[in-house]
Amino acid sequence: MLYFLVYLFFEILVTYEFAKLFTPFGLFLEVLFSAIVGVIIIRDLNFSLFENMQRVLRREITEQEFISIGLFRFVGAILLIIPGVLTDIIGILFMFEFFAKWFARKIFISKSDYKDSDIIDVEIIEDKRI
Repeated sequence: MLYFLVYLFFEILVTYEFAKLFTPFGLFLEVLFSAIVGVIIIRDLNFSLFENMQRVLRREITEQEFISIGLFRFVGAILLIIPGVLTDIIGILFMFEFFAKWFARKIFISKSDYKDSDIIDVEIIEDKRI
């Protein structure tokens, strides 16, 4: 809840400063233009999000491959559709693969990130011969 309130504060602050600099009509045009761009990006995405999510759950592809397929581009397009200047900035950043991968590394922790040498991965196979 605290993070949401901090985000909301910065969203209002950035939107206010944008409207002060470019007038309310400029803010209206920015929100309208970014929403149109977001809809165009979503319309042009050629992937099935649900199918790719199922492939990640079945461990057929990694999280990084899923991200490269287009998840962050989709999220960025959604953020462009939502009114607000800060969401538009974040949505534009998600369109760039470098930022999307950096953000994904912060969210998704892979098994290789754990560097504990005391842990041994073992598979137990029972022999049921009589």
